[in-house]
Amino acid sequence: MTTITIGQRKGGNGKSTSALNLAHAFAQKGKRVLLIDLDDQKNSTSAIETVESVTHTVEDLLLNPEVNLSDVAVRTTWEGVSLIAASGSLSGAIRELDGEVGSHLVLKEKLASETFDLCLIDTSPSLNILVVNALCASRWLFVPLSSKYFSLQGLGQTLEAFAKVKGRLNAELEILALAFVIHDGRSALAREVVEKARTEYPELVCATTIGQNIRIEEAQVLRRSILGHLPEDRGSAQYRELADELRVRLGG
Repeated sequence: MTTITIGQRKGGNGKSTSALNLAHAFAQKGKRVLLIDLDDQKNSTSAIETVESVTHTVEDLLLNPEVNLSDVAVRTTWEGVSLIAASGSLSGAIRELDGEVGSHLVLKEKLASETFDLCLIDTSPSLNILVVNALCASRWLFVPLSSKYFSLQGLGQTLEAFAKVKGRLNAELEILALAFVIHDGRSALAREVVEKARTEYPELVCATTIGQNIRIEEAQVLRRSILGHLPEDRGSAQYRELADELRVRLGG
């Protein structure tokens, strides 16, 4: 199973939106996708409808040794996509894991199953033990960006955290890509931000950008991806293109 953490140290950069729409885009290409919501804001959990009722959350997976992946992963109405839901009490899980030796490896151990082809992990902006768990369980880090100046500050903090985890805890961790998933193409400043990132990280920044699009937000309110809500919308086409670009980076 290929595991990708979707991470950004600054909020408002489209982590959950990317996680949801990329999960569906990969599933539409025939992949069995697991989406894990590790953010106590529960944005991914609230934006996707499940076929089965959620009886266990990611908190149970992390804290209960008897709970396995099959106990918490539930099918969603998006064909090919399963979800491990977030819990509103993840702060308690953080405190408990912080006091446990080796707790940064709990998620990696629980994801040892090969049930799915691809696992996407939606994380919070803070660098807590849950985010460290995600990075230790992952082979790849995907960083979503908005084309606003402060997004690049968050990128710097994200890359610093990546370097620490790679150097100390997970030597196999690599950056899959950086992608502008909230981009106002009409703004000269936004275009400058994109060009600055492409100049500084030429091999990492994706060619595909996702334009600002109210329909993407409308889809999430309806608990759909933009691909399921409006398949012909430009947002759907852009997320399909981004998924294709990432698939090439993953080696097909």
